[in-house]
Amino acid sequence: MKAYRIVWEDEAKAREVEIFVDYTLEAGLVLVDEVRPTKVTLYSSETKLPVRTLPVHTASGRALLTRAFLATRDESITLADEIQAQLDERDDLVAAKV
Repeated sequence: MKAYRIVWEDEAKAREVEIFVDYTLEAGLVLVDEVRPTKVTLYSSETKLPVRTLPVHTASGRALLTRAFLATRDESITLADEIQAQLDERDDLVAAKV
């Protein structure tokens, strides 16, 4: 299993959420296993600087943040597609150097 890191900037709530997407590769295709929010950084609305960072410990907190994150995504691009595109880009860069 591999993990893909996303930092979701939720400007409406003045926060950043660090999310790890666990995935596996089967026959070259990305299969998403789990979406795991791990921490939330809160920002001051006045100074725009980080005020506090909170770890996400509970299953209900992870589920709430996952639903909020997925609701903001463009429906035409799945997480699997996004990860696959990143892997393809990385492979292209490696191939270009050889």
